[in-house]
Amino acid sequence: MKYSLILLLLFSTTLSCKNKSLDNSHSSGKNVLENDSTSSEKPVEITINTSFPFGCSDLVKLDYPVYWEGDLENYGHLKQPQGKEFEDLMQCFGSLNKIGTQPIKPEVLETAHIKIGGDNLNTLYFDTISQQNIKSLKYRLPNIGQYECYYFFDQSLNKPGDYGNLLLFEPESKKGKTLNIYYEVGGEQNINFRFFLIEDETIKIYEGSCYDDGCRLVEKYVVQINPAGQIIINELKQ
Repeated sequence: MKYSLILLLLFSTTLSCKNKSLDNSHSSGKNVLENDSTSSEKPVEITINTSFPFGCSDLVKLDYPVYWEGDLENYGHLKQPQGKEFEDLMQCFGSLNKIGTQPIKPEVLETAHIKIGGDNLNTLYFDTISQQNIKSLKYRLPNIGQYECYYFFDQSLNKPGDYGNLLLFEPESKKGKTLNIYYEVGGEQNINFRFFLIEDETIKIYEGSCYDDGCRLVEKYVVQINPAGQIIINELKQ
C-alpha cells in the first residue's frame, strides 16, 4: 500500500486553504479549565461572528454512501471530474479551520465530553484537545436552545491529527459540554476523517477514509438538541 494519495491530498489541501476564502453558506470526563478573561468581575461577552448553517453545505448535495475512485495510474490523485467533489470538501474544512483564533473565550469552569459513537479515534492526545484547548476558540455560533455555542480547533503535536470540536456552554452554571464534530487523522496506510454540517439544533455527522484506491464517505450520525438541553445522538443505518 502506498501513501502517495493521502500525502498529496493533505499537501494540496494545505496549499489551497491559504488562498481560498471560507464558504460558510454554509461518558464523559470532567476537567477544570483556566479562565483567560481579563476581569473576573464582568461576564465574558463574545460577539456572534458566524451563522447557521455552519460547516460545508456541499455535504447535503451528495448521495450516500459516496465513493471516489483513486487513479491507480497516477498515484496521488482521484479520478476526475468526480474526485473534485471530495477535494472541494477538504478545501472547505481546511479554510474553515484556518480562520484566526478568537482572543477571548467564555469563562468555562468545567466540561464533560459527549462521545458521538466511538469517536473512532485512537490517540492519547484526543482527550486533552477535546476538553482543554478552548484557547483555540475560532467561532461564536448562534445559541442552540439554552446553550451558547462555540467551535474550537487544534492539532496534535505528537501524533498526526486535526480536531474540530463544538462547545455547548451554559452561562449560568459556567459548565460546558464538548462534542468532536471534525477530525482528520492519519494512519499507517490511510487517513480517517469526520465532517459536519450544523443546521440550527441539528448536527449532521459524516465519516470516511482514504486509501490508495480511493476515498469513501457516509452520513453516519444525526445529533439533535431538544428544548430541554438533551443531546440525542442517532446512528444512521447504512
